[in-house]
Amino acid sequence: MNSRIVTSGLFIIAAIAIFCACGCKDEGTQEGQFNVLSYNVAGLPEGISSSHPVLYTSSISKLISDYNIVHVQEDFCYHDSLLLFDRHMYRTETTGCVNATQDGGDGLNTFSDFPIHNVLRFPWTDCTGWDCYTPKGFSYSQIEIVPGVLIDFYNIHCNAGSSTESLAARRKNIAQICSYIQTNSAGKAALVFGDFNSRYTREADTIRALLDLGFQDVWIKLVRDDDIPALGSSLGNCDSPRTKPDCERVDKVFYRGNDKIEFTPTDYMLDDERFYYQGSDTLELSDHWPVFATFQYKILD
Repeated sequence: MNSRIVTSGLFIIAAIAIFCACGCKDEGTQEGQFNVLSYNVAGLPEGISSSHPVLYTSSISKLISDYNIVHVQEDFCYHDSLLLFDRHMYRTETTGCVNATQDGGDGLNTFSDFPIHNVLRFPWTDCTGWDCYTPKGFSYSQIEIVPGVLIDFYNIHCNAGSSTESLAARRKNIAQICSYIQTNSAGKAALVFGDFNSRYTREADTIRALLDLGFQDVWIKLVRDDDIPALGSSLGNCDSPRTKPDCERVDKVFYRGNDKIEFTPTDYMLDDERFYYQGSDTLELSDHWPVFATFQYKILD
């Protein structure tokens, strides 16, 4: 059978399914929902990674298909294992494993049930230490959640560390992504999520700059009831359950609608017992906990 016919048929079926999932109230309004996952999968080479990617990445692969749109960070050297059980129809192409020549992959990839368009990748202009051994940065894409409706998506992995130099580099990372959003996503609906290595409570971090661009943080909206953490406060109570107002993590999900589409977050969760190795309550599949969120959307003409 002609592969183009098969591909076209699959796209039509997917488009019909997506359209049917939209509870259309009238001719000018479409409504529906999607969920997202942000997960740093600790895919540095075994022995360097803070996890055990040789053993754990295929287990992660079995879980990510439950989410409509997935941003992963540190998807460096075990990408094939991450694809092993994945069922998403659309994926970004991996840029390869990290290496000592500083021209390896950025570790940023997106998996989606919806078509992905216009993928661009940008390394940070500033980095420190080990972070300079990858083109760590952010990726931009447009995801077609409904046929003809493109939403801007950003996948983020900021400079790590808490030294004076690391903090300065990370502030410049945040300034770089904010500048790009202001120039290229002005007035657009967008979702920005990933590993920011930043905290509201850390006085030298500038993660609030995203809020100044009209974004909202799902954790602050749903879990903290719109209460932005104070600088210098202590929000490190992350004993299980993790999803609570006094457990801040560096992995965050931001969203912003506009006059054409409205987003309403309905669920947020940090960590899940499924993301542990073979039912263990201690063997986490990564050195980061997964972050999940569900959004209702309403599209108006």
